[in-house]
Order: sequence, then structure tokens, then C-alpha cells
Amino acid sequence: MLFLAILSLLATCAAEFRPCQFTYSSDAKRSEGIAMSRVSWMEPSGEVGASVFIPESPEPLAAIVFSHSAIHGATADAELLGFAWALARSGAAAIVIDGAVEWQTPNNESRRDPHFLACAGQWLLLHAKVDRNRLAFAGAMGAWGGGETPICQAGESPCYHPRWIVPFGEASPAEWRNTDAMLTAKGRLRIARHTQRHLKLREIQSEWLDGSTWSAK
Repeated sequence: MLFLAILSLLATCAAEFRPCQFTYSSDAKRSEGIAMSRVSWMEPSGEVGASVFIPESPEPLAAIVFSHSAIHGATADAELLGFAWALARSGAAAIVIDGAVEWQTPNNESRRDPHFLACAGQWLLLHAKVDRNRLAFAGAMGAWGGGETPICQAGESPCYHPRWIVPFGEASPAEWRNTDAMLTAKGRLRIARHTQRHLKLREIQSEWLDGSTWSAK
């Protein structure tokens, strides 16, 4: 059964947010009414890169942050840039952080630093006109939004606060099921359409999820 969750508002904590240090943003290329670009920012572990898809729209957009750009399973792989492209064609801005979920066996090793995720969301808030009531997250949240790392910290402005999550890339039961589903074409389409309906987007066509229909180069 597909598990999707709505996040409740979490209080800020005493720790100050470390400012995001954005280092690069490429000129956007356009295809099918979508602006595609590359961005990066610095973390203590090194530079982090991401691909961005922003559809042209006179109205505020739904938005989604992806924790990873691919899933590598034991017998199949999933290219999440194609998944994000499909959501962009449906009307959502998307940012996809580089990196793969290594899912040869279920594990929690792909959890990202919460600061990675917060900075990706912050970039969208700063560079796209988004509807803050239609913000989403897809992937492995790890500690972002739980324990001592709430989604919004003191001094974090703007703060990307997702109202909807599509969890995958972790070994708890719901995330495990979703990760396995993302490794099949049928599962990706089902999850994409659930996300599309919740974010009030145009209906996603199955061919949009075909990696041959887009290019972020």
C-alpha cells in the first residue's frame, strides 16, 4: 500500500541555521515549457550539486525536493530525474540532489544531512514563484523534521516546509515498499499520479516518465 504523509508544523529549536552557501547556477535551457538548470552549494563535506526543473506558469507553482537523483536496486534502477521531469510537465517545480540510493539490500545508508535538504528547498523558494501550501518532499528524510533537527530552525529564512512527503530510500516498512515500487515503471507511475493529485497538478502521462523524453545537459 502506498504510504504518503502530511507533515505537521514543527517548532523551531534553539540552534541557529547555518546559512546556505550557493556557489553556482547555470543558465537555464528550455524544453516543453520547462526551464532546466544546474545549481550547487557548499557543505562541510564538499560541494553538493542538483538539477532543477521549473515550468513556465503565470501562477505560483507546487514544488518538490528530491533527496536523490537515482535508485540502484538489486535487479533494476530508477532514474529520478525522469520522475522529476514528469512532475514538472504536470506543473511542479522540482530540485533533485545528485546521488543514488544504493538499494541492493534495504538499508538506511542513504539518509542525507538535513542541511542538504533545507538548502535545496531554500534555493527553490528564492528562485521560483511557488505556492507554500503545495510544497512536497520525495526521498530519504533522515533526521530532517525529527528529533533535534526540525524542518525550520531559528534564523532559517526562507524555510522550505513540505506539507506532503513521498518517503523512500529507508528501511522502515512504508519507505521500503515505496522504494521497491519506484524501481518499477508501474510503481513510478502510480506514485507520480498520487503526488500529482495531492499537489493539484495536471494529470501525468506515462510517457513523461520515459527518460528519453528529457535532457538536463
